[in-house]
Amino acid sequence: MCLFMITRISSGSSPAGAVFYNEQKVGKGEAQRLALRNFEGIRLATEQLTPSMVAGKLEDRAALSERVKLPTFHVSLALAKGEVVPAEDLLAIADQYMLGMGYSRQPYAVYQHHDTEHPHIHIVSVRVDETGKKISDKFEREKSNTLRQQIEKDFGLQIAEHAALRPQRSELRPVHYGEGDLKRDVSAVVQSILKDFHFSTFAQYSQLLKIYNVQAVEVVLDGSKRGLKYSALDGEGKAVGPSLKASSLPYRPTMEVVERRMKAGKKIKGDRAGSLRKAADAILSQSRDWNDFQQRLLRINVRAIPHLTKDGNLFGISFLDTRSRAIYAGSELGKVFTAGSLKQALGEEYSPLRPPTLQAQSPSLRQEAKLAQAVQAQETESYGQADLIRQLLYALSADDGVHEGEQELKRMLKKSRQKPRLS
Repeated sequence: MCLFMITRISSGSSPAGAVFYNEQKVGKGEAQRLALRNFEGIRLATEQLTPSMVAGKLEDRAALSERVKLPTFHVSLALAKGEVVPAEDLLAIADQYMLGMGYSRQPYAVYQHHDTEHPHIHIVSVRVDETGKKISDKFEREKSNTLRQQIEKDFGLQIAEHAALRPQRSELRPVHYGEGDLKRDVSAVVQSILKDFHFSTFAQYSQLLKIYNVQAVEVVLDGSKRGLKYSALDGEGKAVGPSLKASSLPYRPTMEVVERRMKAGKKIKGDRAGSLRKAADAILSQSRDWNDFQQRLLRINVRAIPHLTKDGNLFGISFLDTRSRAIYAGSELGKVFTAGSLKQALGEEYSPLRPPTLQAQSPSLRQEAKLAQAVQAQETESYGQADLIRQLLYALSADDGVHEGEQELKRMLKKSRQKPRLS
């Protein structure tokens, strides 16, 4: 058997929602209910229980504690594309995973999905134990990753680090309205931004989405609760096509989910900001002007994203670290990196990044110069600021070893010789 696992954990306020999501797939023939574990007091066979009965059992357990606001534990374990795995093996993997995560005594439902190219199972349980106490979620994702590695060894599976289930980050493409499935394409961008990038404000989340032609807009739901709608953007940054409710998209990228990612991103960025601030400060002290500053930042895989008025005046600036996939406001790195301070240091009038000459002495600088020229050529062919950032993300964000940056630069240069397409 040759497969590998990718795990995704989500939380929610109602386990019934996660149950009905999976049961709806069952009803459409896109999934099957494999097993119900620890459903004490129910004597019916697994296939005889109605969706309401399954949801009711988990809701009853969640009701044992009013203090646990997000009692749902919903995890997916994804397999390799085209892999055929017996149901008993899938159940054994699910049981070992739940044991390792501390949920072996919890009631949980296991579903196998067939609706994507990558077969996967979903497990729905609750974070409240039989005494009403919350099951600890400290270091949950780290524990899940360690457990996933152990399961791969125990079952003789392919090691996930040596393969790639999800599309490579370089394969993440901007949404083009009217081409392909809008809901699927928007969802792919949203999921990737939420999972792979670190941000601490809604504005930063929006900036990342807009790089891939997606817009998130806050809406008011019942009462004062805030919701989200997503839509595609055209080449001029204007919304096109229908809006999609967050609750209608896979994995429900609601405001609640975004806020959790913002909170996590703030901590992660805080831990990393010091080293980036130190490196950027050294670069700023050596920079002659705006172009020099931006060229030097590229060498450490950081892209400056200016925020301009319609007249082209700089009123704000962000910094995208393509290696750690984190976006920072200038003020998060320090007062000297705000738009006002940078104007004083580099010139009152902001100037866009220009390609460097090819006279650089080191091979790495020559490669950077070629990269900049390639993306600059695309930019002048009406690709614009967002597409330049996308190309840099493609070229600089992979994690394939010590020389991955150079390899991606070579691929980028080869690709730049071809006429760029909008598809």
